[in-house]
Amino acid sequence: MSIERIVVGHDGSPGARHAIEWAAGLARQLGAEVVVVRGYDPLDELGRAEPPIDFAALEDAARRTLAADWCRPLADAGVPHRSVLIEDDAVSAIAHAVEGERADLVVVGSHGRTGWRERILGSVATKLPHEVPCPVVIVPAHRAS
Repeated sequence: MSIERIVVGHDGSPGARHAIEWAAGLARQLGAEVVVVRGYDPLDELGRAEPPIDFAALEDAARRTLAADWCRPLADAGVPHRSVLIEDDAVSAIAHAVEGERADLVVVGSHGRTGWRERILGSVATKLPHEVPCPVVIVPAHRAS
């Protein structure tokens, strides 16, 4: 199996940053391209905006943050990459990107939730393997020492 394109789901969390750093190392070893995907809901951005709400500006800011800040580990590693903002929930956005990009591998981070929080809140990492046709790597959250 050849891995030429890796999709990484990113939500701005520390777990997602750890996943993108892990994917950067793998992509550099394999010579693969990385496509970073964020599932975007404009309503989630309202807390960061002042009236009047300019939804186009909010989306543009989210795209810039994804490309410039969240993808920085890939740029620093010299890995070819792109970023995609998809207006949908995280699982659907990643699944859509996997199909459109013909990805060979998906990488997501774990938030480190366990027990009832995991069952109630759900998890992209739990749902994703049932939604995509390629392997999914779940990078564990950093553990405090």
